[in-house]
Amino acid sequence: MPFENTWDDRGYYSRFWGIVPEWEIDAMNREFSDDPRCDTARYQIFDGTDIEAFAVSDREIKRIASNDIGVESYLKNISVALVGSKPEIKAAYQQYVETCQKVNKTWTFRIFDTLAEARRWLQL
Repeated sequence: MPFENTWDDRGYYSRFWGIVPEWEIDAMNREFSDDPRCDTARYQIFDGTDIEAFAVSDREIKRIASNDIGVESYLKNISVALVGSKPEIKAAYQQYVETCQKVNKTWTFRIFDTLAEARRWLQL
């Protein structure tokens, strides 16, 4: 799998690399939401700095966002930092954010070019 996850006291960090299909994003999300620490998480960082490409369709991005909207029903006030500078990665992030924001009212989303910018925003 081209991803790794790390927990700290306040949140969750996921780093992806290579070509990323939908099922790997689903696997990462399951690891996050199935862990008891999820209940007290304040942030999630999705680090796509080393992603070569998303093998994810527009429809699949909407499905991923819909799943996260469901998680928002019990996990409130999470800050989601999406990291990546490639235009195609940022476009996928933007589609995800726009879909989530239609219904998800307690999560905050930001897209960053670098991990350092995301960590500053989260004050880590």
